[in-house]
Amino acid sequence: MTKFIQMVAAGIGCLTTLSSLSALAQTNQFLALNASSSTTEFLLSAKPNLVEAVHFCGENLPTNQPTITAHWSRTLSRQAALASTLSLLKRRASVVFPLIEPILKQYGIPSDFKFLPLLESAVTNRAVSRKGAAGFWQLMPQTAQSLGLNVSRRHDERFNLQKATHAACQYLNELYDQLGSWMLVATAYNAGPNYIQQLSRRYPDVHPMALPYRAAETKAYLFQAIAIKELLTRPQAYPSHLSNHHIAALSDSEMSVSAAERAAILASFDMDETDFPEAIEKGEPTFIADSTTTVVLLTEDETPAESPEPMESPVANVAGSSSSAPVVAPNRLITRSLSDGPLVEGKFFMFQVVQPVTINERTFAVGDVIHAYVELIDPVSKRAFLRTDRLISAQTQETIPLKLVATEQPKQPGAALPTQVNGWQLGWEQL
Repeated sequence: MTKFIQMVAAGIGCLTTLSSLSALAQTNQFLALNASSSTTEFLLSAKPNLVEAVHFCGENLPTNQPTITAHWSRTLSRQAALASTLSLLKRRASVVFPLIEPILKQYGIPSDFKFLPLLESAVTNRAVSRKGAAGFWQLMPQTAQSLGLNVSRRHDERFNLQKATHAACQYLNELYDQLGSWMLVATAYNAGPNYIQQLSRRYPDVHPMALPYRAAETKAYLFQAIAIKELLTRPQAYPSHLSNHHIAALSDSEMSVSAAERAAILASFDMDETDFPEAIEKGEPTFIADSTTTVVLLTEDETPAESPEPMESPVANVAGSSSSAPVVAPNRLITRSLSDGPLVEGKFFMFQVVQPVTINERTFAVGDVIHAYVELIDPVSKRAFLRTDRLISAQTQETIPLKLVATEQPKQPGAALPTQVNGWQLGWEQL
């Protein structure tokens, strides 16, 4: 009897043990499933934040240097705040990029360099800097001539996209032979090769994005070029910086550009269908203003500056241009002449808006074109008096009546006669 009871007890113990083991297995399985579920949920939630390494021309943006990452974060946030401007740039770039990419490849230039002109000229061709840099690639006159371009008052090949791109590629290769780093080449395109070479030799162990550049625009230049590249090519990687609307707009890889608009864009680059027959469809060119938008350089002091200009180029100013620039005032419109020829009373000239401004609730955008005529030329004081006639909107092509007078200084009508009309900067006010 005792033996029977022991056997029954042993059996009950085994059942209890098996039950415990089964419960433990179920518990472990439950924990494992929960762990797997939690891991999956974590990975899914983390996925939007897993951004690929940011790079420029194969050189990575270092993530182990706090100063660089902090500057990058600020630049990315500020550039993303201008997403509407980037959408306009991408529309024009969708026409131009396919034309210059094969040329960059031909010379062995990294494709990322196509983003530099977005900072240099905002994908426009008639842009001329105060120092004389001109065209899509903003080449200085002497630099362009040394690269084989014809630069004269009658014919300036810096405004020919194909020829200027070949020249720019030659120049970029020369810079790389001198500096050995594409990031340094990009900064040298802004600040000049000799200065960048001296700086890199003095600080050989410092990353190109951390060098102590003396100018705020040079410090910001490479960061902003990379930010524009990232937001145009991988907007979906930055959901915390861009709205869903802007992500969708910037993610559109096939921008819808009509044949007429495409032909007009190319016409502004001194080109037509015969230059790149496979790149565009047939269409009648229509007039569009040279610029529908602009890019401001996001300098480190948080104050937007004008588009960067080469600092060490051999020619500092356009030959024969007016020596004094108009003074900027809150209610003054600043323009640059697109016309040429002698000043004659009654003659009409075209001027392009170079700074956005609002006057009496009317907003003027960069790229708007105003038509003005010469009212009077005073041979004694050698001053010209001009009045506007109408405005052509860069975005809508709408013609709007406009009555403003030219002022060299605020509240002082008239301006000193320029030695050259083309590129002449004038201010305008409603007096």
